[in-house]
Amino acid sequence: MAENRRLTVQDVSVIIVNYNGEDVLAQAVESVLRLDPRPLECIVVDNGSTDNSLQVVQKFDDTRVNVLSLSENYGVAGGRNRGIRAARGKALAFLDSDAQAAPNWLSAAVDWLAQSPETGAIAPLVLMASGDTINGAGSFLDHWGHGRDRLWGEDLNSFQEQVRAWRGKPVDYAMGCGMVIRRKGLESIWPLDETLPKWHDDTEIGIRIRALGYQVIFEPASIVLHHVGHSDPQDGNKRHHLAERARLLLLWKYYPLLTALTSTAHYSLFALKGSGGNPWQRHEVWATWALVLKQQREIRMIRHKWRKPFQSRQSFHEK
Repeated sequence: MAENRRLTVQDVSVIIVNYNGEDVLAQAVESVLRLDPRPLECIVVDNGSTDNSLQVVQKFDDTRVNVLSLSENYGVAGGRNRGIRAARGKALAFLDSDAQAAPNWLSAAVDWLAQSPETGAIAPLVLMASGDTINGAGSFLDHWGHGRDRLWGEDLNSFQEQVRAWRGKPVDYAMGCGMVIRRKGLESIWPLDETLPKWHDDTEIGIRIRALGYQVIFEPASIVLHHVGHSDPQDGNKRHHLAERARLLLLWKYYPLLTALTSTAHYSLFALKGSGGNPWQRHEVWATWALVLKQQREIRMIRHKWRKPFQSRQSFHEK
């Protein structure tokens, strides 16, 4: 416990995973460098960007900025894994390349971790870039693997009292943009599954943290601003199928097998029914099944490691 109480902002490694974020990356890094007290380091993991992202970040003349230039896009989970391997801090903080850290983001989160040994991670209050609309006030999973960011799209002023009342309450997971995680005792949650380019890496972290007996706590004093959807595919259909594929893999890895099979069949039926003969839609369905079958060995390994301890603790629930 003494070590937990000694945790400070200066012990934190901030990790920013970036892909083609030249328009937003600079403000993300600048917001970290402006923090007072200052974190130990800011690691920018560039996932093989094809724009000028590297030139943008290399302009920062600060010894705390460490750039990892990857030759290809390993996805969000892959980028996080590589950033974690390079990190030196006692705590890990993640900021999206299209986000900005508010002045108290790390200090409020670290204060909570330092005083609460049973807390594994802090879920911040994530606001839209304007600062007056809520992106998420803690996140939850339902029985079908759908993640829900609480109060998404709601006006902050209308819910100030409710948000404050939720301080210190457990949530299922912290949104990937802004989560702060202690390192000691949680070493086994890494590496994350790199099967998909994005989505559900943060839910996987939350599941594993709770399986190890720790809590994910909501702290509204820890705030980040988020330019939502900057790195998402622009095609709505593609975005939907990729998100569904990530959700279904989450089910196969952590949920009851009957739930995973039922949900995959449900997705397939409605996607094919609504395809209108579109061969691209059909291809996406078959690609989803092919991925599930291809990953069976990895799925079995993850289930063996994580499913049993998670069953003995808090079950998936919807709030």
